[in-house]
This record gives sequence, structure tokens and C-alpha cells, in this order.
Amino acid sequence: MTEKDYSTSIGSILKYGTIKGTYNKRLYGWLSIPAIGEEPNEIDTTTLDNEEFETAKYGLKPAVKMAIEFNMEDPNTESNINLVHNMAEAKSTYYFEITRPNGITHEFASKVKYGYNEIGVNEIDKFTLFLAPIGEVEKTVPAGTPSV
Repeated sequence: MTEKDYSTSIGSILKYGTIKGTYNKRLYGWLSIPAIGEEPNEIDTTTLDNEEFETAKYGLKPAVKMAIEFNMEDPNTESNINLVHNMAEAKSTYYFEITRPNGITHEFASKVKYGYNEIGVNEIDKFTLFLAPIGEVEKTVPAGTPSV
């Protein structure tokens, strides 16, 4: 399969496999990179001593849930919808790696769910892949040359 014109930011890659660290399949046609590492929840620390402003401190981050929208390809044996459908039917845990154009990677394990998007007249047929990482999303930021 070749790179599609409708991929997300040039160079972004979504791979998966059945063994951690072994990502031997690639999903093409994704339309957005999901948010990873959202703002932590705030814990209210306001007391009766506060006379003007409420106070708060950061707590835990919300559980990561990803909804990745795809441009649906014809459902042949190597298309994105066929691969995602088979993964969901297997009810297995898969290991994913998202590589951003700047080399930052996010690795995690998840079961797979998906749904078909609503389409209107003259719109691209799309589906959404739903992932809920099991455990922490592992991030790797490559070391580079420091800026001057």
C-alpha cells in the first residue's frame, strides 16, 4: 500500500502489532492525530480563609481515550476498515505506535472498537477507531541538538 494524499500531517505514522514493540502493520488514511496527555483535573483547595479567590491544585490526568477518524477505503483485504473490523472482531489486545513528523512516539496497548460516521451528499465516507489505552501511554522524545 502507498501513502495517501489524505493522510494527517506529512510523515505521521500509525502502526500496530500483536506484540509490544513489534509494529508490523500500518493503518493508512487517518485524518487526525488524537490528543494525548490532556490537562490534569483540578482539586478544589478553597477554604473559609480564602476571601477573594478560589484555589485549586492539579490532580490526576483523565484516562486517555482516543477517537481517530479515518477516510474509509474500499473494504478489500488490506484496507483500513477491513483491518480495523478484523481487530475488533478478534477482541484481542493490540499494541500501537503513533509516530509524529518530529520523531516523537507514543506507544500503548488497547482493545479495538470502531463506528461508522454519518455522511452527507458529496462527503468522504469515514469511520472512527476508538482506543482506550491499557495503562500509561509511553512517550519517547528524541534527543536532538539543543537550540542556541
